[in-house]
Amino acid sequence: MTEVWIALLLYTKTQTAQSLQEFPSKKVCWENYAGDQSFGQQLNDHQNKPITKDYHFKKQGAEYPIRLFYDPETKELLWLTCELQANLDYTKRRFLLNIILPTPA
Repeated sequence: MTEVWIALLLYTKTQTAQSLQEFPSKKVCWENYAGDQSFGQQLNDHQNKPITKDYHFKKQGAEYPIRLFYDPETKELLWLTCELQANLDYTKRRFLLNIILPTPA
């Protein structure tokens, strides 16, 4: 059985999530959104460089960090993360999905 990764866009104002697209791996999901500006301005690291895989701002134990977007019209911060589709099936989960997001400094 192959793993399917889902790109999730998390809205901070409404605290809702939108499933965007399926990918065959977390790496493909991560790389697909490099430089993407369709959700607003993609935020860079503290040196104003594109966020790389080695960026310190990632979920504990995650190989790839969370991408951040800022929508200048709504002034909303959006988080883009990649999660295993199997982990998102609420009918098979004992507990609700809990994606812990670090607070940007």
